[in-house]
Parts: sequence; structure tokens; C-alpha cells
Amino acid sequence: MGLSHSSHYSHVSHVRDVATFSEKVITYPHEEIYPRLDILDMTSNQTYAPQFDLLIQSFQALQERPYDDMRSFYQIAGIHGLPFTAYDGVEGNNPYQSLEFSKGRWGGYCHHGDVIIPTWHRAYALLLEGQLRNEAKEIANKYPSNQKDKYIEAAKQLRHPYWDWADEKAMKGVPDVFLTSTLEINTPNGKQKVKNPLKSYTLPVDLADPLPKGLNPNDANYTVPNVSYLPFTPKGYPTVRHPNNKYEDQVDIMNINMSTYIQSVFRPGFYQMFHISDYSKFSNHGLTSSGGQLPDFNPGHPKPLNRLGFSHFASWETTHDGFHVVFGGTGGHITYVDIAAFDPIFSFHHVNLDRIFALWQKIYPDSWITSNLDVNGTYTNVMDEVINEYTELTPFRKSETKFWTSNDVRDFTKLGYTYPQIEKFKDQDSKAILNYVLELYKPDSHYDTRFFVKVTLESGKVKGPFVIRVFIDLPSANSSTPTTSPNFAGFVAMWQSDAHNGTLVEGTVDITAAMERLNIRTQKHDYIHEVNLTTGLLKPAFIFNIGTDINLVPVMIDGSEVQPEAAGVKLVEVFSFEHDKVDKNFLVENTGQYYTAKKF
Repeated sequence: MGLSHSSHYSHVSHVRDVATFSEKVITYPHEEIYPRLDILDMTSNQTYAPQFDLLIQSFQALQERPYDDMRSFYQIAGIHGLPFTAYDGVEGNNPYQSLEFSKGRWGGYCHHGDVIIPTWHRAYALLLEGQLRNEAKEIANKYPSNQKDKYIEAAKQLRHPYWDWADEKAMKGVPDVFLTSTLEINTPNGKQKVKNPLKSYTLPVDLADPLPKGLNPNDANYTVPNVSYLPFTPKGYPTVRHPNNKYEDQVDIMNINMSTYIQSVFRPGFYQMFHISDYSKFSNHGLTSSGGQLPDFNPGHPKPLNRLGFSHFASWETTHDGFHVVFGGTGGHITYVDIAAFDPIFSFHHVNLDRIFALWQKIYPDSWITSNLDVNGTYTNVMDEVINEYTELTPFRKSETKFWTSNDVRDFTKLGYTYPQIEKFKDQDSKAILNYVLELYKPDSHYDTRFFVKVTLESGKVKGPFVIRVFIDLPSANSSTPTTSPNFAGFVAMWQSDAHNGTLVEGTVDITAAMERLNIRTQKHDYIHEVNLTTGLLKPAFIFNIGTDINLVPVMIDGSEVQPEAAGVKLVEVFSFEHDKVDKNFLVENTGQYYTAKKF
């Protein structure tokens, strides 16, 4: 974003990054602080062309490393989910056993549905970023003498870029840098067209287990597999997004989805989460029905009509889930938690979420992790283990014998990176950043009263990713009703949906824009002019039963429909908030009005 590369980026005091000389893979902070750039700026601004040249070649280098090399793209991607094996020998005190999967224990290292999902993924991105920079430094030294200094400087400044898929610019569709088969870049051997490592990653070995005949890419008459199965990727086949029966990406579907869901899901999600000042509610969607270690973690349960419960808007994780489900589609790798990280766009998605996390931290610097339960478990953590800010973020080493913790990664500038927006507001107070973010992600121009539908559901009732589409005033809505319908308000996404029972998930959909489209009033009723003086009832023109006219349609990734009860829906609530009259961008919780609830 045009930031100067002057000395205002401070040095970080640490041991020099020498990961390539360590027997174990150690994640070091970067030597100096430089920004992680928007990928659209990196590809359009010639100032960043050397960084982009190095980024592409570095991704290529990692993807071309032998798959059993712990610094290869395959091994780094495999940390997240499959192949459910030890990365770099890290097994923890309770190594994962394959038989535990049937009991609900997750076999990857990644955290989902608990308070350290943002910090674990922060450490994950730092590992990949460090390996990319190691490659970039070596490549820079191969340039001709008249270009070498420029590329050595670019390697020093290189940080993993992000793609802001909730920015209005994303309405134009997925950036070409993630879609084209080849890219023209300047290499040490001059301008060359190279295979684009950001479009896909070709698997060096089989990934997952073969499915029944006809559902595997190498079968004759291949058919995209049903969501009940984890797709099988044979050796030599690339990752895909929204594949057709020729195992080709369907870019038109990706672009249609972006134009549909940016306005109805992604922007409202970001907008809502910046009104949450409690880290526990901001960070994740997981709730324990028994209360566990945190009796106040979900004040709306087990008394769901407790009005304090409706202050939980969209969390970092629920909006994160929505992108995974929308972008990959049936058969697309990023759709499935087990194999998502093998799609190169995964890291651009998560660096963007880390940016959102960093902005939130600047607005609410005093809110942090409190003890929580790891309800799903990981490769090194058993289910229902107590986790906190001191929990090791395995398998990410900060030394030969120690692992990073959430406290270690809390201050991202100490890790050697920042973001352009944070640099822009570094000398201003948190309110200035908040106003900027809310203006950036405001879902529409309506600034009076906003209406929300909150859905609480139990995880594990159906297998595979799905969404609960919310329609307004359309009782006939079903899985075939297009999301381009004016009655469609948004959805609640459930990505890792096969966790063991007892885990509740909350999601909130802003239905204000849909109400505006349908001419359903959002203002308070004027009872002097709108009440029939004879009957005492509202005049018919203003009747809208917001409690009964909320229509939920759970839809699996393959398009099949599930009844709300079968999908695990427990409760639907409707409430509204008025905007603060002083600051039109800020929702004040005590102005909330609770309308109704329906149990399932």
C-alpha cells in the first residue's frame, strides 16, 4: 500500500534466522519489521515487483522440495490436517492414535473451536513465511550483479501477502494471480513464464483414501464425490476449487460466490466481530454445553433466553469458516479441514485473518486468552484438555527444545511484521482504528437499527461442511432457492462439523439489508399514527411477524438439504441494536431489543 521502506521499521532483537542450518525446523522472528502487503498491491505496484518475483519463486522452491523434507510445502501443509503423522518428530505427551478419530479426537495439529485458533494459525503462518524468506534470500543472490542489491533488499522486506476477500474490490472476483496457469516474472535468468504455484499444488503422493469407483479423479467417468466423503487426490493430481466432472476449476462459480457472499456474509461478519470486546467470544465459535472451566463463557446457555446471550455476534472463526465453504465447493480441497492447507490460497486467506486479528488487538489490547477446553483435541492434545495462553502451539518450535505459546505471539511486531493499516494508525488511539475498520467493512448504508438472527447449533449431527442459509419471509425456501433471491439474508457456516456431540456453535446473520430489500420496516413503530384506534392493533401494512418469518435451510456442500433439527439447530433468536447517536458506526449493547426465540 505504498509504505516507505525507510528505517522507521524497527529491528527485532533475536537470534538470526538460521533455520536452514538447524536439524529441527525452528520458527524464528524476522530480523526487522516490514508489512505484509495486500496481494493486489504487490501485483499492481511496480515498487513491489522484486518482492513478487521472489514470492513466486520461493513458493515454487518449497513445492519442488522432496515431499519428505520437513521444509517442503507438502510437509508444512500437512501440519494442519492429513496425513495425521508427526511433523518433525513432534508428538507431545499424548501422541495421536488413529483409533481415537472415531471417538472424535482430531488428528491434525490445528486448533478449531477453541480460544487458541487465532494464535495457533499465527504461528503457522510465521513458519511458512520464514521458509519462503529463506528461499528468497538464496534466490536473490543468484541475480546478475546489476540487479542483485535490489533483490537482496526485496528478500529482506518480503513478508507473506494477504488477500482481503471481504474488501469491496473482491466483488470483481478472485484475483488472476490465483487463477492463471502461468505467470511472467523476472528470474535470475531474465523474464520467464513460469508455472503459477498459487493456482494449485500437485500432490507428490496420494492424499486421503480412495473412494468407491468413479469418485476418484483418476477413475474413468469421474464424478465429483458427495460431501459425506473426504475427496481422494492421487499422486500427480493438483488441488482444485469447485471442480467439475473433468476435475477442472469452475472459476465462474467462484466469482459468482464472491459477488454473492461478500455483501451478505463476509463484510457483515467482519463488521460484527469488531463490536466484540471479549477475546473468548471474538476468537472462536466453540461452546461447551456443560460450561466446563468457564461457567460464564456462554451466558445464553443453558438459559437461552437470557438476554446477555445475544451480544455474541459473528466470531473470527465463524467468518473464517464461511470463506472455506464458499471458496472450495464440493470436492474442492480448501472446503475440507483435513486437506485445506494444500491449496496455496489457504495461507493468503489466513494471513488476511491474522490481519483482522491484529487490528482487533489494537482496538481491544487488554482482552486476552482465558482458560478454555480443547473440545476437539489435536495431534498432541487430548479432547477436553484445559488450554490457555501458556499452551504450547505445537509443532512450532522457538528453539530446539521449546515451542511457541500464545503469549509469545501476542505482539506480532516482535515477530517481525506488521500490516499497512496498523502502520497507518500507529500514532492514533484505538477509536480511530475502530472507525476505520467499521467504515471499511460496513455492509450497507443503513445506520439506524440493525436486525440480527442468531443461530445456536450442536456440532457433530451431520458429517461434512455445511451452511445454514437464512431467508426472510419466504416459508417455501429450500436448497434450490437461489442465494440471489432478495429474501436471502446470509448464512452460518459449519466447517469442521463432525466434532463430538456436546459442542455448541453460535453464528449471527445481519438481516437488515434483506429487510430493506423486502420493504420490511426497520424503524420503531409510531403507535400514534399506525395503530387502528378501533381494534388497538397495528395497521396491516406494518405487520411482520419477525419470529415466524425467519426460514432456515441447512444445505450440505453438495447442495442437498437437511432439516434444521437434523443439522443440530437448537435455538434461533432475533434481536436488534440501535447505533450510537454520537458515533454512527458503533453498536451499543444496552440499546438492544430482544424479539423472540424458537427452540428446536
